[in-house]
Amino acid sequence: MKILFVANGFPPNGQWGTEFYTHQAAVGLAARGHHVSVFCPRREGEAERFSVTSTTRYGLTLHEVSNPPTRTKRFRDSYLSEGVERCFDALLRSHKPDVVHFTHFLWGLSARLPSLARDSGAKVLVTLTDFGISCHRGQFLDAFLKPCEGSEPAKCARCVRTLGQYDGPQPLRSAKQLLATAMAGVGGLGLVPTAADLKERNRALKETVQATDLFIAPTEAIATRLRGSAVPAEKLEVLCYGIDERPFNDAPSTHGEDLFRFGFLGQFQPHKGLDVIFRAVDRLAEDSTYRDHKWSVRVHGTPVGGRHGRFIARTWDPRLAPRIEFHGSFEPLQAPWAMAELDAVIVPSCWTENAPLTVLQAMAMGLPMIVSDVPGIREVVPQGTTFITPGDAAALSVAMGTMIRNGARRDLVPEAMPISHGDHIDALLGHYRHLREGRPGLRLVSGS
Repeated sequence: MKILFVANGFPPNGQWGTEFYTHQAAVGLAARGHHVSVFCPRREGEAERFSVTSTTRYGLTLHEVSNPPTRTKRFRDSYLSEGVERCFDALLRSHKPDVVHFTHFLWGLSARLPSLARDSGAKVLVTLTDFGISCHRGQFLDAFLKPCEGSEPAKCARCVRTLGQYDGPQPLRSAKQLLATAMAGVGGLGLVPTAADLKERNRALKETVQATDLFIAPTEAIATRLRGSAVPAEKLEVLCYGIDERPFNDAPSTHGEDLFRFGFLGQFQPHKGLDVIFRAVDRLAEDSTYRDHKWSVRVHGTPVGGRHGRFIARTWDPRLAPRIEFHGSFEPLQAPWAMAELDAVIVPSCWTENAPLTVLQAMAMGLPMIVSDVPGIREVVPQGTTFITPGDAAALSVAMGTMIRNGARRDLVPEAMPISHGDHIDALLGHYRHLREGRPGLRLVSGS
C-alpha cells in the first residue's frame, strides 16, 4: 500500500508531539512493508517559497515544501495556501498514493489538501491533534486562556483580534487593539479578521470535513467536543496514539541518586503551563523544609519568539536559576535519553489536552508524573498518577514536595500503555483497508 502522511513537520526539524507521532506511525507502517512518504512544510532556510525538496530520512521519502512565515501573511494564510496546494497536487499526480493520512493541514499547509487528496482517488484520514478544525487558536481558549464554549463567526473574529498580555507592552498593545477594532468596523481592510473572514474559514473547513473519509480522535475528550458539531459521528473513531515503547523501556538512568530531578518537556506556550512550574518552584524554594534538599526542574524546549518569547520574559524570575535548568529542545527521537535523566515529569497544561506525547513517553519510561486534571490526560494515565487543578501552583508545589520527600523513582516495570505501538499500527491498517474496500471503519477506542 502507498501511504502519504501530511504533517506539521518531521524529525529532526519538527520537535514536538505531532511530529513525533507522525514519525512513529510512518516508520511502523514502513516496517510492515508499505511504501510510506511524508509531506510537510519547511519554515526555515533559504529555499525559494513553494519549492519542494525531497530527501530520504529514516527509510522514508520526505517532501518538504518551503513556506516560511512573513509579516505580510494575512488571516486567510493561516488555513489556505494556493502555493502549497500546487505543490501537493503535483506530488499526488506523481506519487499516486492509496491513502493520505493527515496529522496537520493548517498553519503552513492548506485546508484544501484533503479535497485534493480525495480528487486524486486516495482515501483520506485526519488525526485530530487539537481543536483547530473548529477553533483558530486550536485549544478553545481565548487570548487570556479562558475556556470558550463554542464557535460563532462574530465571537471568533473578536477573539482572534484580541491581544493578550503577551502580545507586546501594554501601551502598544492598547493602541493596536483600538486600531484593530476600528478596522474591523469598516470591514477589516484585509488586515484584521472579521465575522466574514471566519465564515470563509468555516466554509473551507466544512469542505475539508466532506472530503475526509475518516477522522481519528486520540482521546474521547477531543471526540466528545467535536462529534456532531464539527465532525459527523459516523466519520469519527477514537484511537489513542501508539508509540514504540522499547527505546524508553531500555534507556538506563543516567544521573546520580542524590538529586531529585523533575522535567518539563514541551512548547513554551502559555496554555502548556510552564509559568505554573515557575510559581511552584518559587514557593518550594522558599519553604525551609526543602531548602536543603537536592532537587531541580529540567526544562526542555525553546521559546519561538513573539508572544511566546514575551511569555517567558514575563513569567521567568532569575532567582529561580539554581533550581530550574534550561536545556533547550532536543531531536524528538532523543526523548528516551532526555527522560533517562529525570525522576519525574510535570505536565501542567491549561487546556483539555489530547493524550500528550510527553505523558505517553513518561509512561513508557515508567516515570512518575504530576499532571493537570484535564480530560485529555485523565483518560490515558495509569492509577497512582498525581493530579493537580490546572493553574494551581500551590498544589503543584505540594505534589513536588511529596515526591522529593518520598524519593519517588522510575518504575522499571512500566504500566501498560493505552495501546501498544503494534496494535496501533494494526488499527491504522485496518482502517485503511476497510476504507479502500468501501466498508465502514473499525470500531476501535483508546486502550482496545
